[in-house]
Amino acid sequence: MTTYVDIVLKDITIPDTYRYIQLKYPNVSGWTKLYQTLQKAVYLDLLPNAKIALPFDKKITQEQAINIVSSSFDIDVFVDKKRPITVDWFVDILLQVQELKKQKQFLKPSKTFQNNEIINNSLFLDVYKKLQDNYLSETWLDLDSLLHGSIKGLVEWLNDPYTSFFPPIEATSFSEEMQGEYFGIGAYVEMNKPWELVIISPMKWSPAEKVWLLWGDRVVQINDKFIDKNVSIYEATALIKWPEWTTVELKILRDGKLLDFVVIRQKIIIQNIDFNIYKKENSNICLISISMFDFGVAKNFQTVMSDLQNKNCSKYIFDVRNNPGWSLDEVVSILNYFVPNDESIVVVKSRFITEEIVAWQSSFEKFQKIPIRVLVNEWSASASEIFAWVLKDYMPDILLIWQKTFGKWSVQELFNYQDGSMLKYTIAKRYTGKSNINVDKNWITPDKIISDKKETPEDEVLERAIVN
Repeated sequence: MTTYVDIVLKDITIPDTYRYIQLKYPNVSGWTKLYQTLQKAVYLDLLPNAKIALPFDKKITQEQAINIVSSSFDIDVFVDKKRPITVDWFVDILLQVQELKKQKQFLKPSKTFQNNEIINNSLFLDVYKKLQDNYLSETWLDLDSLLHGSIKGLVEWLNDPYTSFFPPIEATSFSEEMQGEYFGIGAYVEMNKPWELVIISPMKWSPAEKVWLLWGDRVVQINDKFIDKNVSIYEATALIKWPEWTTVELKILRDGKLLDFVVIRQKIIIQNIDFNIYKKENSNICLISISMFDFGVAKNFQTVMSDLQNKNCSKYIFDVRNNPGWSLDEVVSILNYFVPNDESIVVVKSRFITEEIVAWQSSFEKFQKIPIRVLVNEWSASASEIFAWVLKDYMPDILLIWQKTFGKWSVQELFNYQDGSMLKYTIAKRYTGKSNINVDKNWITPDKIISDKKETPEDEVLERAIVN
């Protein structure tokens, strides 16, 4: 690994910020040469930063080695799946990496900043000095705040709604929600346009559901804070959360009317998957609801499918309405049930490489003669859209039901820094493996578009899926 990283870094310089990466490997100690090598490897996307034990005590096979290298470089070499790597074989790999790396140099933009060029830039320093010496209020001259604000401005200039820099407080809020547990009111929200904070869906049994907040409600004020163009979605959600058993006052715009709600904050544990069985004549219709493709949902999906194995399901309904997506790895593991072995699930295209992910332990044959319905709506995004379209590619008896989807098929990566801040940025686009479809900034149009009256407790969309 050290030799591999050294070869990749031979003619390029990476910023010192790689040292801020906090590795998740449980069997790697900090402040060692290996730790720094792995930090560089993660920075360069040569390795995923995941909670997995690296196999230091095992011989690496050619297949394992090429899987690591091919995640960043398109290598053409014969692979013996079971044979351990040899020096000669690995030297050949490194020579190819070096050649490919040289080719990539021509793809770099003509203007790049090296090392401390930005913070030593005369324009940047002059603006900072004028603010420090003459700005009216000293309150805004905190160095950390100015630094984070500068970075946020840099990131926002990309005009990518999925690339964001989070200062420590916002980063903590984001991370806790992704881990499936936080204090708040239990509602998914989205901000497609500045100042339009919209409730996608209240979670089941949550404080938001108990006070009858509905999907489509627009939040215009949180306590005494109006939601204007200067309030980000992460700042807004931070205002709604914490502390437990206190209240938050929300002013909601619904159907042209302003409504006031007082909601008690509670501990929210996100249930990413649930199932139900509906009896119809002599058969069972099995509903699996997936609220988010967050970490652990694939394992929970496997448990649910095992529970349903003996229920004689005559139809499967997968509900991914209001599901914002999240993890590509999780949705790929789930789709592995429905795609034939060695067939393509999804293709990820980044700036330099294309990676194809194929099915490896498929249960495809079990679902060939069973009708499948997938419920989607305008807040089904990212991994949810991949899930729906790949099922449509491979399942013979399938219908997508309700509304057109959100239209987000890009891939983001997270970087955590030592001061608690976080960078989320776009690194690739996703395409369905079989049909090579990408609907980024567009959407999936369902097979059946029907209406659901949100003012009534009945779920007309689910009812239509059950009988159709």
